Amino acid sequence: MYRQYSFPRGGFGSAVTASLAPVNPVKRLLLGSGRISDALRGELAAEGIVFAEEGLAGSVRYRDYRDHRMNLGNEIEGTAGAIVLTAGRLVVWISRGPHRGKHIDVPLSDGRPAGIDVRAELGRVVFGYDPGRFHPDRSGRVEVHLKTPSAPELAQRLG
Repeated sequence: MYRQYSFPRGGFGSAVTASLAPVNPVKRLLLGSGRISDALRGELAAEGIVFAEEGLAGSVRYRDYRDHRMNLGNEIEGTAGAIVLTAGRLVVWISRGPHRGKHIDVPLSDGRPAGIDVRAELGRVVFGYDPGRFHPDRSGRVEVHLKTPSAPELAQRLG
């Protein structure tokens, strides 16, 4: 079901196996591939990747979100995304929407992502946060939902 591939660790050591979820070609066309950029992949590999999944179907939900470009009351956008966890940070990448690309990139504090709420919900992992905590000109609530069989383990590890 999932295609396996390896990221080299930073320095010497064994590679970390990551998963690429199969994406329906029509969904890929509409939502994007959900794969991180090669430049970011190299940067994260140098840090030592602990967990990685790409090509995950999902959505970004905005509640009472405001910034200098948008005012969204209750919007949901479909996307594809990736989750990468290194020893020192969490990166969540999304392929579609106004904030596509590296959507979440936060350091880990005692193994937990700073300012991000993580929970498992019916076969998906949910990353929720207050955007005003990271950007003073933004407010509201943003949640990134990504379908993954690893949701319970991720939520337990990061939540």
